[in-house]
Amino acid sequence: MAGVKKSTDKKLKLAPAKDLRKYTQQIWLAGLGAFARAEEEGGKLFDNLVKIGEDLESKTREIADNTVGEVRGRVIEKATDTREKVERAFDDRITSALTRLGIPSQRDMDQINNRLDTLTQLMQELSHHIRPDARKDKA
Repeated sequence: MAGVKKSTDKKLKLAPAKDLRKYTQQIWLAGLGAFARAEEEGGKLFDNLVKIGEDLESKTREIADNTVGEVRGRVIEKATDTREKVERAFDDRITSALTRLGIPSQRDMDQINNRLDTLTQLMQELSHHIRPDARKDKA
């Protein structure tokens, strides 16, 4: 019986070694298959990721361009408002200083010129009326 056990033990030990080779071979082949599939699908996946990235970049640029445009508009608007406020403050100060010095403003000068024009016109009308009468008196 001891001899039978030895021969049975050898068969049992050899069988797992063959199975181990078989499993090792299968694992190796499965790895190669996985690598091949990853290469095939990896290219597709890569192309798909590139397309998604392009779409995202396009949307991002559009948003960035719109944002830059809005910010630029706001900055120009604020700068214009600030410039106008500074100009008004400067004009007010200059006008105040000129008034204190007794120097007339452009508006004052325009009013004076309008009054002079009116007076000149009235004088011309009066001189036309007086001249004919003056001629009668001399004759």
